[in-house]
Amino acid sequence: MKEQDFVARRAQDWDKLQALLARGEVRLASLSGQEVRELVRLHRRVSADLAYVRTVGTNPRLIQFLNDLVARSAGVLYAHRRRGLAEGVSHLVREMAQAVRRQARWVWFAVLLEVVFSVFGWQVTLRDPSLTDVLVPPGFRESLEFWKEGTFSDLTATEGFAKTGFYVQNNTMATLFAAAGGMTFGLVSLYSMFINGVLMGVFLREVVAAGQLTHFLAGVLPHGVTESIGIYLGAAGGFVLAWAVIRPGEKTVGASLRAAGKDAALLIGLGIAMIWIAAPIEGWFSHQPAIPEAAKFAFAGFTLVIWLAYFLMAGREPS
Repeated sequence: MKEQDFVARRAQDWDKLQALLARGEVRLASLSGQEVRELVRLHRRVSADLAYVRTVGTNPRLIQFLNDLVARSAGVLYAHRRRGLAEGVSHLVREMAQAVRRQARWVWFAVLLEVVFSVFGWQVTLRDPSLTDVLVPPGFRESLEFWKEGTFSDLTATEGFAKTGFYVQNNTMATLFAAAGGMTFGLVSLYSMFINGVLMGVFLREVVAAGQLTHFLAGVLPHGVTESIGIYLGAAGGFVLAWAVIRPGEKTVGASLRAAGKDAALLIGLGIAMIWIAAPIEGWFSHQPAIPEAAKFAFAGFTLVIWLAYFLMAGREPS
């Protein structure tokens, strides 16, 4: 059987299972007895579908989709007791990683936009340095001069707490702004990535010209790895919702948004969580002059490996 025919034949059951899971994952008791029996039946059918595509299929995205669907339904059916707080958090963390894998194309789209707009910011200010004052808002110009100086000052405990609080508030708003694309056909998410990318391109060109690239990267990467990915995930959540509106397929726009809403919420939630994780790193570690630059680069590399391992491995069903 061709893959297209197989998907067309089985998609209705997959949609039914997802609809039941959207309710059962919140509270299994919300399902009637007949719906629970239907959940069991669909779980078995989709498990058989997964075994089939693993044997004869060549589409990794289809295999991953069915694998996640089976894992979710198994989690609902075999959760015999009410989850405690720790177990609930663990389940949410696994679901977030699954959502990242399902919506990886939109995460990579956000990354690509950042790169393209960074190159744009670099090139236009390289050709016309006067545009730096146009592209860099007044609130960021003092920060740019700070990075060009190439020095850090010792932070007191009070300053560390103040900086952490500021970064939590400011960067959370930036992530929510990036996620707002769902309500604007993706335009706000696109604009957010444009601003972030252009500023990064301009900052990079300026610190390179000042001979402070190593200083800049050492002061940004330790928290920037986590913070940037968080912003990408927020933007990806916005793009997921925007695409559900733009291309609902055979569904109504409302049904399309409901189907995309959970993944979008998981992406945005994870993005905000990563922003909060990055804030104390920026406030207490990245800008500390006593910490060697080599240690900061090592820490940045370590956090990147940890996040990649989480995105790739968390929530996978054992083979």
